Amino acid sequence: MKTGVMLGTYLLMGTLMGIISGVFVQSGRAAESKDHGPKQLVVVGDSITCGVGVSLPSNRFSTVLTDLLRKDSPTIMEVNLGQSGNALCNQPASYPETILQANPDMVVIQWGVNDQYWGYSIAQFAASYERLVGALRRAKADMPIVVTTLVPDYRWPDCMDIWIGEANVMIQEIAARYNCHLADIHRALDHRRQAYYSDAIHPNNAGARVMAETIFRALQSEPLSPANLQVAFDQGREVRFMQYTFLPTRTNEQPNWIQMHSIGKEVLEISTPLPVKIRTAPCYAAGTYQIEIKDATKATVATNTCRITWEKMLLLAVDPKDYKQPLVITIIPMAK
Repeated sequence: MKTGVMLGTYLLMGTLMGIISGVFVQSGRAAESKDHGPKQLVVVGDSITCGVGVSLPSNRFSTVLTDLLRKDSPTIMEVNLGQSGNALCNQPASYPETILQANPDMVVIQWGVNDQYWGYSIAQFAASYERLVGALRRAKADMPIVVTTLVPDYRWPDCMDIWIGEANVMIQEIAARYNCHLADIHRALDHRRQAYYSDAIHPNNAGARVMAETIFRALQSEPLSPANLQVAFDQGREVRFMQYTFLPTRTNEQPNWIQMHSIGKEVLEISTPLPVKIRTAPCYAAGTYQIEIKDATKATVATNTCRITWEKMLLLAVDPKDYKQPLVITIIPMAK
């Protein structure tokens, strides 16, 4: 009788231990499955990356971003390689290797405003930027790379954002060519200096949080690619992007956002407060095309025909008027 009681007790204890053990195993597996994300976040840039302008290091955008990422990747670590006062064009040829030595699973690139400050041209900045992104992509083909547009810069009231406007379009094009996530910081801050800046260039605590949240949302979205083309710009009378030319009708150099939500050979989608012409590269066969523009209610607002020859590219004219946006442009070849 005692033997039966003892055996039953052992069986009960074994069952309980199995249940408890199972709980621990399942709990461990849950934690393990939740932390399959990146382990090492590397952030590069200038004094904005360093955290100049915020009240505490914990408020800089890279640290706030790390906190947001820890919801799904609890063990992710931040490696901040910010260089206050420096520029991307000042970096040595070995710069990509320096970043890769930090063993990144994810890289965020914030460079730009000091390249303007140091007097570099857009061409120089573009070459340096593409060299960096290309080296990172070749080294880690599947690694998430986030490129950020430049913040509005109030140090140059005589030409505010003109250089930056060109740089931002270039960054978006590099993002598309190298499958990078785009965080449009410039648009997120949207020239709200009183709310988001501590001085003429450095975002404050609120501005840094907007930057972090914008980067976090970018990581939840698909990276740009030749199949996922998008571009937004608020400056320039002639803007070139992936062999498309945009010609807004501007009366001044004040910010007016134009966004191409999608760019395809047959369909384009645009939101614009300004009349804009869109000229394409010679990617259409010679012939006659019908151009149809519909608003967000799918009502047809304009139709036109265009004759394309070897010497005449496709030219679209979009007048937003009071139509509900975005506007969808369809390009249809007409039967001969």
